[in-house]
Amino acid sequence: MLEFAFTFLERCGVWGLFGATAIEASSLPFPGALFVLLYGFIMQVSAWKLVLIGLMNSLIFSVFTLIPYAIGYKLESFSSKKMGDTKKIKKAQEWFRKYGEWSITLSRPLSVGNYVSYIAGLSKIRPIRFFFFTLLGAFPWNTALLFIGRSSSVEGIQKLLKTMGKFGTITGSVVIVAALVWIIIWWYRKKNQSQKEENKSGL
Repeated sequence: MLEFAFTFLERCGVWGLFGATAIEASSLPFPGALFVLLYGFIMQVSAWKLVLIGLMNSLIFSVFTLIPYAIGYKLESFSSKKMGDTKKIKKAQEWFRKYGEWSITLSRPLSVGNYVSYIAGLSKIRPIRFFFFTLLGAFPWNTALLFIGRSSSVEGIQKLLKTMGKFGTITGSVVIVAALVWIIIWWYRKKNQSQKEENKSGL
């Protein structure tokens, strides 16, 4: 992948970078960070131009994250029709709207960032706010990666990507475990509640 990314960026330049970012942001499994790092390394442009490219790349990223956001938005409508709009779902959505918006920003450097896009859609966060919080997290991250690539070597980039991959795996594992624990607790409480209702009806 490293050799392909290197050749691709040398041939396509900034448009190759924008294309790679769009693919990653749309929630497809794609190493967008690799392309950002390599672009900074290959092009060696001025600092101001690098900041401008970081801003443009972040805008493209933010636009294409609206794809998983829209899927999550539609899924929420579908699940409401099938299961009914319960109080618990409403409470979870209200909590995310109040406190979870910053997770959109903070999750952008992490591998779980795309999952947060789906959750934001499910929670019916307004598209303009989702776009703003996404851009707020993507711009410093994109710009930092460009500058790291600019001042690094191919070996340094490879080491950084390995570190990011390990960190992303750990973070993803923690999120998955937390989600499973929450599901088990929710199922256990629901089971106890249904048993209590059955006991009451039996009486």
